[in-house]
Amino acid sequence: MKQFLELASWQEADALRAVPEAAGVFRIEFAAGLPYIGKTANLRRRLRRLLLPRDGQSARLSLREIARRVQFGLTGSPFESDWLLYRTVKADRPAEVRQYLKLRSATFVKVLLGNRFPRTCLTQRITRSRALFYGPFPNRLAAERFQDAFLDLFGVRRCSENLQPSPDHPGCIWGELQLCLRPCQAACDDSEYGAEVLRMKRFLATDGASLLAETKAARESASAAMEFESAGRHHRFLAKIEDTLRLRGDLSRELDALCGAILQRSADEACVDLTPLYKGSLQATVQLACSDGELSAGGFAASFRDAFPSQDWLEGPPAEKEEHLALLQRWHRSSFRQGEFVPFADMAEPPVRKLSNAALRIASGRARSPAGIGAKG
Repeated sequence: MKQFLELASWQEADALRAVPEAAGVFRIEFAAGLPYIGKTANLRRRLRRLLLPRDGQSARLSLREIARRVQFGLTGSPFESDWLLYRTVKADRPAEVRQYLKLRSATFVKVLLGNRFPRTCLTQRITRSRALFYGPFPNRLAAERFQDAFLDLFGVRRCSENLQPSPDHPGCIWGELQLCLRPCQAACDDSEYGAEVLRMKRFLATDGASLLAETKAARESASAAMEFESAGRHHRFLAKIEDTLRLRGDLSRELDALCGAILQRSADEACVDLTPLYKGSLQATVQLACSDGELSAGGFAASFRDAFPSQDWLEGPPAEKEEHLALLQRWHRSSFRQGEFVPFADMAEPPVRKLSNAALRIASGRARSPAGIGAKG
């Protein structure tokens, strides 16, 4: 955790002059009860308001007399403020962290692999059960749109009942439209259905690359064989896949592949803060300085190569992962977002050049703007 600075003599007005007029997180301990924790854009002004009475106001109306310890930590960006606030509240008031930070859980498409005939559903809960999670999505409506389009690409069922396959089962509209393999009517066996689920898992794990490659190969094969009607069907299906992929959220990945790094301006103007993301869990922030003393992508590259191998990546429990992703998504969706998120699949081989260029943009004040405001970050 970022080291807090101690305010020694908060009873004296002069002591607060040592507190910078900068953004940060503060923590006030009392002799009894839980500490008061908050974030602010101006630490000196906020602590002065809390700890010192205003002109004409009784001293008993401030926290000066009951405070036992005052700490503060400087932050360089709104995300760093939220991340430091989260970790501080998590340590002192773990049961209140979601309410304290007003976190809204992200939505995922969940593939229930523990079922004999796997199906999908939408959820905001991450569990340890046999399941595949794909997301996060900006909201439930976005997740529903992706799920509906994505299921049209496969013959996986959409019903939620526990199936007992029988030729006498009435079936449903999806089977009539040939958008389901109809396991309810015993129209396929377990191995056929399992093969379709495997194709669906590969689609999600590769962000659609597996199905795109399969369909392109089938189209080329049909064209070479002069089967133009078949080639046309594959071409239309290819367009359908691409339309489906456009419905993904900017952060949407298969959860075990949701890795990357958040780059922010640091409280130290000569540095950039790097917060890695490993399988949906935020990691400890690392402060990076340009190694050659001058702003350049090459200077940051050396810092990245030193930072990543030294980290032990930790995958938090499901409930904590939900909180981390709620923080990440709130920052990423904000119209006033600062900094950049660089996604990548392998933490052992981060894209150093891409990360270095992003760090250089942030350090020089040229970071990309969120979508809708400027260039997409």
